[in-house]
Formats: sequence, C-alpha cells, structure tokens
Amino acid sequence: MNQEEVIACTQCGKKLIMHILPIKDLDFCSSWCLEKYKREKGDRKFFKEMREALKEMGDRWVPKYADEYMRMCTACNKNLFEDCHNILDLAGSMVNTLTETEGIHWCCHAHFNLSASLSDGTVPLKTALKVQKHAEDLATKYKHKGVTPITLDIAFSELAHNFSYEKKSGTPPELNIPEMSHAAACLLCNPEFGAQCEEQVEEEFRLVGRVKSRLKTLWCQHCIQALSHFLMNRSEEEGFQLIDKVAVLAEKVAEERGHAGVVTADLFVALGRTVR
Repeated sequence: MNQEEVIACTQCGKKLIMHILPIKDLDFCSSWCLEKYKREKGDRKFFKEMREALKEMGDRWVPKYADEYMRMCTACNKNLFEDCHNILDLAGSMVNTLTETEGIHWCCHAHFNLSASLSDGTVPLKTALKVQKHAEDLATKYKHKGVTPITLDIAFSELAHNFSYEKKSGTPPELNIPEMSHAAACLLCNPEFGAQCEEQVEEEFRLVGRVKSRLKTLWCQHCIQALSHFLMNRSEEEGFQLIDKVAVLAEKVAEERGHAGVVTADLFVALGRTVR
C-alpha cells in the first residue's frame, strides 16, 4: 500500500486495520474505536447517522431488523436510556472472562448479555458458566454455527427454577471494558451465522406484541424483545407464566439499582438469580 492509499482511523489516527463501517466517509480501525466515536458524538446523533449509512450500503449485507433495533434506542425513555448507558461498561466487564471458556462461536450481544447477569455480583460465575454450557449444547443441537441471543435466553429459561425474590447485595466486577461495539455488532457479523440469527429474530418480532401487553411498568424495548424468546420452546400458557414470573423479578432488580425501569443488565441479573 503506498502513501496515497493509506486510510487512517477517524478515532485513533492509526492505519486502518479493518474497514468496520463507513459513516459519512468516516472510517474506523476497530469496533472499539467505533464505540468511542459513538460515545463522543452522543448516542442519539450517532444512531441517526448510522441509520442514514445503512440506507447507503447498497448490496452489502445488512441484517434484517437492524434498523428496528436502532430505533428502539432512539425512542427510549430519557431516564431509562441514561440508566442503560451508565451501566453499559459494567454490564460488559465479564465478557473477556467468559470468552475464555466459550467452546463455540458466540454473538457479541449474547456474550454481553451473559456478562450482564454478573454485573451486580449477586450471580456467581459458576452459574454463568452453567448457562454458557447449556446455550452451546442447544446451539449444537439446533445445528447453528454459534450462540445467538435467542439461544442464550432459551438456555436461561430452561435452567430457571427459583422465582422467589430476595433482596441481595454483592460486589460488582472490576471495570473491564470489552473491545466491542453494540451498535455495529450485527453489521460486523458473519453473514452465514447472521442468517441463522435472522430466522430466530423473525419469530421474535412475530411474538413480541403479545409480551408487551403483559407489562405494566417501564421496560427497555430490547428487554421486551428478549422476553418473547420464552414463548419459543414451550406452550403459550407455560411461556406466559414464565414471562410473568421473570418480569416481577426483573422489576425488583431494577428497583434495587435505582433504575427508572428495566434495562438489559437488570433482566439478566434476574435471570441469573433464577438458575440453581
């Protein structure tokens, strides 16, 4: 590559190692530089830019429903949005630890969600490892190329047994920010693996409206999407019973943490506590 061809990362200035995602002719060398750009720009402005970039990507593979997922953040309640943003780094702080024990490929969002279950120190690591193993067994059974967020949620649901609430306190993990980008993770996904996820997500969107009607308090839309996964591997009656029980626990966890409503970390801490 001659000097004229060198492209520098917009965020850190280093020579471009990987073309992550163009946003108005800006380029990034890693998903973490993209994440830092997002934080400096401000999430709402960034998501608007990204939605415009998605429209210009032409024939490049873009996951189905990617735009809908971004709209969820831009439309979120202000206080809930800030609660989610403030806990984001802590929620992902066990990603690197969990990655060391992964036996197969994991979606970035899936291993972030599993990490989030450990974010307040009330769920032991051994519990997360138990869920991790079950999720990988399910992915193998389904003949998938890795663990999607939906597979992880089904694993949690099949291991959930303890639904009694008890206020708990623990020691959160040390801050260890993973090198990943929430906003671009789906765009960076392997298309073949992503296509398997898309099939599950289509079912998710078909079911989510029925879940939303059961919730009476403020919930992050991504969490409502996650609850719909509990209707995928059991009867409707059993699924709704499980959703109702988990919703109560998640709302209690959100209350413990002083959140305006349920964010991702609250939901997965609640799910972690149900696993024996």
